[in-house]
Amino acid sequence: MKKRVFFLVLALSLVLLATVAVANVEGIKMYVNGNEVKSDVPPVKQENRVLVPIRFVAEALGCDVQWDEAKNAVVITKNSGDKFLRGKNDPAQQNPSIHTNFVKAADLLAVLDDDKDGDLCDYRDGHSGGDSIANDPLVVDTRLKKDYETGHIPGAIWISPAEEIAAPANLAALKEALETHVARGGKNEIVLYCFTAHTAGLAAGVLGAEGLNVKNLRFGYAIAWEGTKQADAPIYGPREDASGKPVPYAPAAK
Repeated sequence: MKKRVFFLVLALSLVLLATVAVANVEGIKMYVNGNEVKSDVPPVKQENRVLVPIRFVAEALGCDVQWDEAKNAVVITKNSGDKFLRGKNDPAQQNPSIHTNFVKAADLLAVLDDDKDGDLCDYRDGHSGGDSIANDPLVVDTRLKKDYETGHIPGAIWISPAEEIAAPANLAALKEALETHVARGGKNEIVLYCFTAHTAGLAAGVLGAEGLNVKNLRFGYAIAWEGTKQADAPIYGPREDASGKPVPYAPAAK
C-alpha cells in the first residue's frame, strides 16, 4: 500500500513539473494597459486557464498588495491620490494639508540658487559652483519633450509627459533618478511642474500614492516662473535650452 501511494505522489509530481515546463517553453507574456509586465515567477498554463502572479499584475494596475498573517489572506488595495491630497506623502510635514504639497516659484528659485548669482544648480558640470545640492529637490518637467527642450527650469530633468509618468518604465526611471540625486547629496523630494500646475498636480497625486515625497510648482512654469500667462506675479526666473544655454527674455517681456 505504501509503495502504491509513493508511486501516485511521484506521478502527480511529474504531471505538475510537466505543466510548468510547458508554460516556460511557451513563454507566456503579460501585458497590463499595453505595457509588458515581467515577473520572477512566469505565468503557468493549466488546462484551459492561465495562472499569473497577482502581485505583479496588481501593482501594474496601481494597487498595493500585502500579506495579512492574521487573516491568512492576500489584501489588495487600489491606490488613489489620497496621500497627496492630505499632504501625507511627506511624513516629515507638520499639520499636513494639500497646501503643503505646493512650492512657490520664488522659494524654488531660492533653494536652486543658494549663492544668488543667477546660475541655478551651478554644481553641475560646466558651471561655476557655489550652490549647495543638499537642499535641492529633484525638479521634473512634466510637459511635452519639445516644450522642455525649448526652455525649462535649470537643472530640471525630463522623463515623460505628466499623463505617462506613472507607467511602469517611467516610474522606474523616476525612482532611479531620485536615488541618483539623493546619492549625490540632494534632498529626497521631487518637485513637478507643468505649464499651469494642473496636470503636474494630478501626476503628483499619483506619485504621492506610490509613496514618493512629491510637491507641485504652484501656478506652474508659464504663470509663476516665466510669466507668459498671467494669473500671478511672475518672477521671470532663468531658463535654459536643451544644450544648457540660457534662454533670454524679450525686452518687452518684463
